[in-house]
Amino acid sequence: MNIVKGVADLIRRSSSGHTGESPGSQGERLSPPTPRIRFSEVDDEAVLSSLWERYENTADKEEKKRLFHVFLKQFLIVFKNWEPVNYGQLPEAAPTAIQPGENSTGGNDIVGCFAGHPSEIILTLTEEIMQLTTLVSELNTSAGRTTTDLPAATISFIITSEGLPVLYALKIIARSLHNCRVFGYYDGIQKLTALMKGAVIQLKTMTGSLSVDENISNFLTEKIGFLQRLLVYVVSIMCSLIDLDSYIYEKAQMYNITEGSYEIGASSSINSSNSLKGSLSETRLHWHQKAIVSVMEAGGLNWLVELMRVMRRLSMKEQWTDMPLQCLTLRTLCVALSNNSRGQNHFKSIGGLEVLLDGLALPPINMLLLKSDSNADGPRYFVKLFRVFTCVLIFY
Repeated sequence: MNIVKGVADLIRRSSSGHTGESPGSQGERLSPPTPRIRFSEVDDEAVLSSLWERYENTADKEEKKRLFHVFLKQFLIVFKNWEPVNYGQLPEAAPTAIQPGENSTGGNDIVGCFAGHPSEIILTLTEEIMQLTTLVSELNTSAGRTTTDLPAATISFIITSEGLPVLYALKIIARSLHNCRVFGYYDGIQKLTALMKGAVIQLKTMTGSLSVDENISNFLTEKIGFLQRLLVYVVSIMCSLIDLDSYIYEKAQMYNITEGSYEIGASSSINSSNSLKGSLSETRLHWHQKAIVSVMEAGGLNWLVELMRVMRRLSMKEQWTDMPLQCLTLRTLCVALSNNSRGQNHFKSIGGLEVLLDGLALPPINMLLLKSDSNADGPRYFVKLFRVFTCVLIFY
C-alpha cells in the first residue's frame, strides 16, 4: 500500500506545475494562437453558447461541475461527426502579448466552429486532464479505500462517467490544426502524457502482482480492462495530435460511450515520410514536427514503449489485452519515428527494438483464445507491428 501511495505521489508531483494558465501569465500575458473562434448564434452552436455562458457565470462549485457536464454532453452530440472546413489552412500566428485589462478579442474573430473551437473550451478540457490524472493515480490493486477516501470502484465510475467524455471531446478537438495549436499552447501534450504515464504505472503495478496460475478477482480484472479502455482514448488523441490525417483514414478504435462498446474502423496503411510530406502543407508539417518534439520531451515515447511492454506481460500471464490499444500504440510509434533520427535513437536506447522483437516472437493471448477466422484484429495487429519494426530497423 505504501508503495502504491508513493507511486501516486510521484505521478501527482510530475503532473503538478502545469496550472493551466497561459504561458507568460506571471509577467505579460500571452493570448492563445490566433484567430479567435466563437460559437455562432444560430442552431446548435447557439445552444452550446448559452450552456457555456451559464457555466461560466455560475459561482457554486457543484453546480458549475454539473453545468460543465451538461455542456459537454451536448458538445459531443453536436460535434460527433464534425470535420474542420478549410482543414489546416488557417494562418499560423505566434501568441501575442497583451497588457493587463486589454481586450484580447480582436476584429478578426471567426464566428462559427468551421475550422476549430473556442480556446476557452480547449483550456477547460485541458485542465480536466489534470483532474483525471489525479483520479487515476488513486487507483490501486486493493479493494479498500484510496487516499481520496473514495472506494476504487467509485473512482472508476467517476472516470468512466466524467473523464472518458472529456477524452472523447479532446479526440474531436484534435481533428483541427488550429485546435491542436491551442491545445499545445496550454501544455496539453505534457498533461496528456502525464495521464498516460499514470495509467501505465497503475497497469504495470497490477500486472506485476499477477502470476500465471493465479485466479484473480473479478475486481482486479475489471480494473485492468478499465485502464486499457482509458488508454485507448489517450493514445488515440496522441496519435491524432502527431498525425493530423489519422481521423480521415480511420475511425481510430474508439469506444462508444453511450453503448459501452467500441467500434474498430478499417486500418489504413502508414504513409512513408515522403508521401507524408507531399500531402501536408508547410504549416501542417511544421505542427507535425513540433508535436513529435513535444511528445518526446514530455516522455511520450518512453511510456508508449512501456505500455507495449506491459501488454506483452499481460499476454504472457494469460490475461486479456486490448487489441485496438496495441494497434493504436504501434501506429503512434510509427508516425512518431518516421523520418525522425533523434526519436529512433532514443527508441533504441530505451529498449524499443527489444519490445518489438518480443511482440514478433510471442502471439498475444487474444490470438490463442480466439482461433476463429473471424478474429480480423489479429492479422491487423501483426501487420502493424511489422510496419513499425521495419520503419525503425531500416535506419540501423
